Amino acid sequence: MSRTRNPSTGEGYVGAVMVHRLTRAVGIVQDVIVARDGWPPQLTLKLPDGSLKKGKLGDFREPSRTERESLPQA
Repeated sequence: MSRTRNPSTGEGYVGAVMVHRLTRAVGIVQDVIVARDGWPPQLTLKLPDGSLKKGKLGDFREPSRTERESLPQA
């Protein structure tokens, strides 16, 4: 089953695996600040080492298969 995601508001991204474009860090979306009044949604990505990466939705991308498999399973 696929999840319903809305990139214009950011709804449906919590729990998704995403990759930070600049650092190529793979993690799980922990929090989403929903887009309002023309501003893009903001995501908080939790990395396997416990650190966080924050940014706009455009700062993240979908992982490739190898990136998804490299994420340690909890």
